[in-house]
Amino acid sequence: MNTMTEKESLRIIHEMIATSKGNLKDNSFFYLLWGWLVLIASLSHFILEQFKYDQPYLVWPLLMGTGAVVSVIAGIRIGKKAKVVTLVDRSIMYLWWSFLVVIMIVLLMASLQKISWVGSNVLIMSMYGLGTFVSGGLLKFKPLMIGGIAAWILALVALFVDPSWVMLLIAASIIIAYLVPGYMLKSKEVK
Repeated sequence: MNTMTEKESLRIIHEMIATSKGNLKDNSFFYLLWGWLVLIASLSHFILEQFKYDQPYLVWPLLMGTGAVVSVIAGIRIGKKAKVVTLVDRSIMYLWWSFLVVIMIVLLMASLQKISWVGSNVLIMSMYGLGTFVSGGLLKFKPLMIGGIAAWILALVALFVDPSWVMLLIAASIIIAYLVPGYMLKSKEVK
């Protein structure tokens, strides 16, 4: 029977902790990618709407489609280089894949006019608030949790403002929920 020494066990534990901390930086890529894409899309939508452009929403499929392709490629690359996939990594992956499925359902509902587009935006803000809050809890990273709470608050505010201002609330919430925590994760020292 092959038994590990105490020294070998500690070495493996230290390697797993180091790998887990390295995965934090990998997570930052996705928050920054989607944060910037949603910020650019929401501000572009708002500006185009102010200039009375007929289809200000066209920036969304273009930028989100680009983000999907980049995310898949980056996810494959990160997955290949990962030495260990932790339970936290797997949980976060399932959380965000579930988020994607629900977003597709919400967008389908809005396009079939089962809910309004403003309603879909409020739901999506609420959902990424949930995603960032849970991710922050799993990673033990409070800025993501705070970002999630901020997204929920701004989603509630969106229910009571003129619909033309909802895009600015999305922009504000994505800065707080994705970009600030994303840059903090990226700069987090791996010890």
